[in-house]
Amino acid sequence: MFRFFQSYDLTSEIEKELNRIQYLAQILVDEYDLYILAKSIINALEKGINIEIVIISTSDKKSMKLVNLCKRLTDLNALIYWHVDKVLFVKEDYFALFDKTFLVCSRKQSEVSDPEKLLRLKNDLFNGLTLSAKKLKLKTGDIDIEFSVDRSIVFVNEEVQLSWKTRNAHEIKITPLLGQVASVGKEVIKIEESKKFTIEAINKDFKAKKSLLVRVIEEKEIEFYVSVFDPVIDEEIPLNSSSINKGTYAVYFDQEVKISWSINMIGKLVETKIGNLPLQGNHTFLAQKDEEFLFTFKTINNTQSKRISFIIFHDEKVSDASQNDSKNNRNQNQSIITQWLEKIINTIKNLIVSLKNGFKNKN
Repeated sequence: MFRFFQSYDLTSEIEKELNRIQYLAQILVDEYDLYILAKSIINALEKGINIEIVIISTSDKKSMKLVNLCKRLTDLNALIYWHVDKVLFVKEDYFALFDKTFLVCSRKQSEVSDPEKLLRLKNDLFNGLTLSAKKLKLKTGDIDIEFSVDRSIVFVNEEVQLSWKTRNAHEIKITPLLGQVASVGKEVIKIEESKKFTIEAINKDFKAKKSLLVRVIEEKEIEFYVSVFDPVIDEEIPLNSSSINKGTYAVYFDQEVKISWSINMIGKLVETKIGNLPLQGNHTFLAQKDEEFLFTFKTINNTQSKRISFIIFHDEKVSDASQNDSKNNRNQNQSIITQWLEKIINTIKNLIVSLKNGFKNKN
């Protein structure tokens, strides 16, 4: 005799029947319902009831919670199958067969008038799913993890690509940002700050993890250094820009001027008149007219510009002033020498007078 019962509370009906049956239960549910039924299924398995379960899902991803539950069920000799079927998952046409004679469904069936025919159809459907589904074999043994990033040092808002490949793992999780992932994959991520990424893989016996660090460096302001060559001392003399107009320098006519830079960032340096420049280098020129340079440094995420101006001074006034200073110094020195000579002459004169007076007194 075949029986059929339809209930919107399928899990409660299954729990009741698991306490009554003698031989076999065949259950078609999703992962969530399996958690609800877990205790009743375990009790039935411990009594020697044979149980076959087909779990309907939308993907092959399995949580560690599910893996642990399935391990416990399979250890009690349950047969578990994993079937990916988005249509059936949304439809939720789940059911259970007990001892091949009693059928419980979650949805109203169109052929309720013939319970035997309906039960045979559901039995054939269940058997077909077990053939097409993947029998759940819980992976064990050592876990292998390959985890890499294409660039480990980047600037703010640059993208990196994480790549991973695992073996012998049921659950693979990458933190932060990604969460649960497939056993093999790649992901492009925009990085705003330094992050440590960790991949964690788990199977029924082991857990393994591996981490890598992506360091984010901030783009610094580019700097240029200006110096002039002094032929008198045969050395370069560093110059400071105007305190009022930053980036403006005063140099003398025909002085050799050098602009130097050293940029320890990835990008491209261009000057409007010179063209493309290396990231470490210098530019030398003779100061013969007022000059202005506009340097532009471009990275993927930013553009910096530096304007450097030179005002030329002719040194005639300086030379005249120097000549006047030299003349004044010479006059001053001559005056000192004259005074010193006069003192010596006066001293000699006084000495001669003293000697004459002494000689007279003696006679």
